[in-house]
Amino acid sequence: MSGKVLVAASIKGGVGKSTLVSCLAIYWMQAGKSVGLIDTDPNKTLTRWHEKGGALSKAVLRTELDEHAISERIEEMSSANDLTLVDCAGFGNQAMIFAIGNADLVLIPTMVDEASIYEALRTRKVVSNTSTIAKRKIPARAVLVRVKRSSVAKHARGQLEQLGAEPLDSELADRAVFQEATFHGSSPTDTASSSKAAGEVRRLAKEVEAVSW
Repeated sequence: MSGKVLVAASIKGGVGKSTLVSCLAIYWMQAGKSVGLIDTDPNKTLTRWHEKGGALSKAVLRTELDEHAISERIEEMSSANDLTLVDCAGFGNQAMIFAIGNADLVLIPTMVDEASIYEALRTRKVVSNTSTIAKRKIPARAVLVRVKRSSVAKHARGQLEQLGAEPLDSELADRAVFQEATFHGSSPTDTASSSKAAGEVRRLAKEVEAVSW
């Protein structure tokens, strides 16, 4: 996985992109990987968490709000790290397209309500269109997050599969430990390593590793 670029993207805000990036980054650092982070979101959520001095701060982070510098920043970080994770803004913009165009894999976090599923499918179309422009296949997978009821998640997963969004089998439940970890710039694999949430993160990371990217 040396030099790989993973982009977390959605044109819907508040679906857990920063949480997803933070959890995966910390897991991979714990596994001995060098991880670079790029925050392209004007809200700078990932940057704030990084500044708290927790486990996330061990990764090198660049905050890049200049859309025209995104590709250069990704090239810089990916050449120096095993993995570079890019956190995009929660709306469609040029920076997101540039980030996706440089991605080896795009993860699209989505909650299980109808509006979130709709926006995840729209994001998937952005990835498809960017693939056409780049003249290469850019893999993308949906990730169910903040899951409260397994029956609703099963229905949402079926919708995503039927419409070609290729959801991962792994999902992240709506657990307080995820929210608690953000106050420390950390992740359940660091703050509560034996918790169900930590197990979910590990399963997700291993499934992401198994995707052909």
